Amino acid sequence: MPIFLRDEIGRDEAGFTLAEMLLVVAITALAAGLVVGRGLPGQHRIDHAALQSYVRTLRSEAMRTDRRLALGVGADGHSFEAGALGLALGPDRQAFASGPKGADVILFDPDGSSPGGLLRVVGKGFTDQVVIAPVTGTVQP
Repeated sequence: MPIFLRDEIGRDEAGFTLAEMLLVVAITALAAGLVVGRGLPGQHRIDHAALQSYVRTLRSEAMRTDRRLALGVGADGHSFEAGALGLALGPDRQAFASGPKGADVILFDPDGSSPGGLLRVVGKGFTDQVVIAPVTGTVQP
């Protein structure tokens, strides 16, 4: 509700109080902080489609070559690797892999199965992870 002030000539002026202006600025800043801090709704911090494709490729490669593949973290710490097959995440993201019983690799057997595990990516202000399902070896966000 605007406050009407009478000036020296007798005219009415409509305006906002300082408290109303500060409230609008505070609400706008809060809303902007939520969007910037968490990212846009539905936006993933890791590319789940690329990760699913990479895991499918590893399973196929294990079956094609009839040998076990071990998925782990690359030497630079910013990628996932299984033999010559790698998935770079970028220099601003740190990769972590953990298999069952504390192993630092996730295995894919020649029949395409896997004991499962967890892939985690840590970046500035976020941690995102996906689960590799036991038996099927598929990616679950």
